[in-house]
Amino acid sequence: MTISDHDTAASENPAPTHKFWAGKSALIMPALMVGLGLVLVYGIFDMEIADDSELFGPKAFPWITAGFCFLIAALLTLVILRNPEVSEPVLDDQGRPVASLFSNWRSTGITIGSFVAFTVLLLPAGWIVAGAIVFWGVTVGLGSTRYVVNLLIGLAISSIMQLIFAGMLGLSLPPGVMGMF
Repeated sequence: MTISDHDTAASENPAPTHKFWAGKSALIMPALMVGLGLVLVYGIFDMEIADDSELFGPKAFPWITAGFCFLIAALLTLVILRNPEVSEPVLDDQGRPVASLFSNWRSTGITIGSFVAFTVLLLPAGWIVAGAIVFWGVTVGLGSTRYVVNLLIGLAISSIMQLIFAGMLGLSLPPGVMGMF
């Protein structure tokens, strides 16, 4: 191989050059996490509570959640900046670009619909029922076909959360139809 052959081979397969932002669109998620953390911190400072609050009063859980939001956002940012995932163009057998990927609107609609149903049903149906419905809807939206099992798991989790909030934190969640019993 002569020098000119080596130069020609190198120019045929140049190293892929990417712009700085290529593969870094995932930074949207850490930005949303920081935004959520800032909203939580604002809510903590805006919260009015009695001076005799205990160690794990109403401000403890938001502080813990905000701290985890900032920590996860920092770690995600670090991972994304160190290892950006640049997708290669998808080509068919003849080397032509294949049509772009599509979104799964059915799953998106089911998941968003379950959160809308949760919001609408929270006061009339209560936390336990609304929480079970949102859990069930998200699992169906993510592709699970075990409908009854997921509904029972949702009922169990929302009941446990009701007990934790009412018994340990002294906060009442909307009872809805369960308040009749």
